[in-house]
Amino acid sequence: MDGAPSTAVGLALALGLGLFLGLAFEEHYGQDGVRRPGGVRTYPTLSLTGAVLWLLEPRSGLAFLVLLLFVAAAGLLYWRAWIAVQADGQPGLRGGLMVPACGLAAAAIGPASVALPSWIPLGLTMALVLLLRARTSLHSLAARVPGEEITTAARFIVLAGVILPVVPREPIAAWLPVTPFEVWLAVVAMSGISWGTYLLQRYVSTGHGPLIGAILGGLWSSTAVTVALARDLKGAQTRQPATEAGIVAATAVMFARVGLVAGVFDTALALALAPFLAGFAAVTAIAAGLLLARGTRQGVAPPPPTGNPLRIAPAIAFAALFVVISAAMALLGGRFGTAGLYAVAAIVGLGDLDAFTISLATTPQPGAVGAILLACASNNLVKAGYAAVFGGGRGLLPGAVLAVIAAAGFAVALMVR
Repeated sequence: MDGAPSTAVGLALALGLGLFLGLAFEEHYGQDGVRRPGGVRTYPTLSLTGAVLWLLEPRSGLAFLVLLLFVAAAGLLYWRAWIAVQADGQPGLRGGLMVPACGLAAAAIGPASVALPSWIPLGLTMALVLLLRARTSLHSLAARVPGEEITTAARFIVLAGVILPVVPREPIAAWLPVTPFEVWLAVVAMSGISWGTYLLQRYVSTGHGPLIGAILGGLWSSTAVTVALARDLKGAQTRQPATEAGIVAATAVMFARVGLVAGVFDTALALALAPFLAGFAAVTAIAAGLLLARGTRQGVAPPPPTGNPLRIAPAIAFAALFVVISAAMALLGGRFGTAGLYAVAAIVGLGDLDAFTISLATTPQPGAVGAILLACASNNLVKAGYAAVFGGGRGLLPGAVLAVIAAAGFAVALMVR
């Protein structure tokens, strides 16, 4: 194979990697005097033998296959003995299936060293060593991760790795220049962003105060953060500066999220939006800082997000919303130009900004920058109302800040039109 080392280098690599794996194996399984097959002598011998057998008969690899079967049989015998010892509750054997698996891997390192590019056996060996050394950490992680999170990861792999590659790439209709591939790509992109921010808010922000939770929550949904924190404000006995600042900070992060979503699909649009979004994000962040500076760091963190960001129903709903918004932009934008596009932006801003941003990023239209800014302003105006309604008197101050940001957004959107 192209990139394979010379025979001498390959044999030396097989010997060295087998020795390194044997050292790691003995260090991990050789404690307390327990018995285990393999180690600092066995593994380099297996690697070197596997390499030589492969060189002797590389066409079908039958000679190496005999060695592999021998190692597998020995590993099976050890595994059965390990099961028996575990059933009797007697000490003396450790490792379970990892021991025979390491033996098979040690034998496979040999042919990989002489027949494949060097990075493959190197990567295989380093991965095995890291897995051996990370046994306690990995078991602890498995105990902490809920089964629902594993299911979520599997769903995302299906969305991105199974469904996306086979989705058609032809336009849905002549009057709708959007392909099913673009629709599903939007679903995958938003699912990935939502899942990532969901994990950050759920596992990183816990115990770090309301402001950190609000910032991470803004990546998930600034509207949800606004409602949750406003409700906390209404029930508080005293001012909660950190909670007030969190409401505003979530909106500052929202501007960054809009830029990120646009950049995934259209770099030029993201760059055109960047000065405006950065300016609004900076001003909003300063306003949040001023609210925080008016009092002590009190307040409660917003609750972690509930539900699964990769459920099938929300994914289908987002895809449908994306198609509807794209159709509305194509029809109204084509008939009324920028005015029609702005009308769609003002209405869409009351709900989902992501679908609208992706629609403009995948089907660029004149006035796209102003339309996105208008949708952001409309969304901020809605959140100002939520802060006042759900927060009562204590939500008026952050609500007023969001209203001012919304008014500035409307003005800037009309100027860039």
